[in-house]
Amino acid sequence: MKEKIVALIDLGSNSIRLAIYKIHPDGNYEEIKKDKVAARLMNHLTTNAHLNSEGVDIIINTLKQFQQVIDSLRVSEVIGFATAVIRKAVNQEEILSIIKMSTGYSFSVLSEYEEAYYGFLGVIDSIAIKDGMTIDIGGGSTEVTLFHNREMVQYHSFSFGAVSLNNEFTSTKQVSSKQLKKLRAFLFSNFQSLSWITDAKHPVIGIGGTARNLGKMYQAKYSTLQQEMKVEEINSIARELALLSHNERTKVAGLSKKRKDIILPGIETIAALTQITQAPYFHFSKRSLRDGILLGRYRMGDEGTGKSTRFNH
Repeated sequence: MKEKIVALIDLGSNSIRLAIYKIHPDGNYEEIKKDKVAARLMNHLTTNAHLNSEGVDIIINTLKQFQQVIDSLRVSEVIGFATAVIRKAVNQEEILSIIKMSTGYSFSVLSEYEEAYYGFLGVIDSIAIKDGMTIDIGGGSTEVTLFHNREMVQYHSFSFGAVSLNNEFTSTKQVSSKQLKKLRAFLFSNFQSLSWITDAKHPVIGIGGTARNLGKMYQAKYSTLQQEMKVEEINSIARELALLSHNERTKVAGLSKKRKDIILPGIETIAALTQITQAPYFHFSKRSLRDGILLGRYRMGDEGTGKSTRFNH
């Protein structure tokens, strides 16, 4: 394979992300450009699961913005994929058709399995852990996987994410103890419904924006470059955030201002999973779903891979 430049567009429920990579002949890759828009598309999904016109406009305007970047580089392939918000939308086909007509880009909608698997794939390539769990908290869904001997053996996609949890439980600018109690009860009930989650006693690896932001706050708070956190350290950060208003959270070192409202339910989700599983520690990964898709497409056959999906050769 010759060296090539590939663009990935991740159409998520919270953010729309562009990442451009240089793919080397051996299948290794490096990120050369990235961009992100905090679209909050989950907020544009109506009660009858219809993505409204404002949400569609945000998608098209964002993609046209990305298109300018893509066209300025020697991009030979654009891989577009969507997750929970488009998966849930009853007008999914119409949205994909509008995207194609407006930009020329074709998007695939990841199934729950594919989203879980590619997230796992992105993580397993970068760690030496043999047995563990992964959690990827999106805006409208949360994927949890269990792996043994570096192979995914269980997965589940929960129909809640940082944006939807915030809308339901913590939307006020100052969160009350009553709201937190309801949120935690909801999370524990969902995670405890699956025996393979409650029976696990493995490290939990987090991927995605919530995990990365938690990691940045942890590193700033404890003046460390470590990527492993104790469960109590997660709980400590969550308790501190719960006492702060949205505006006060903008002063917290490591916290993205764009996540000031949704970070608390996201961290509470991680805290709940690590407590229920009695995880020895939480590891936040710098890898993402995008890494998994690249690995699946260009490096199948490496350790930890091998399951056939639509992005594989």
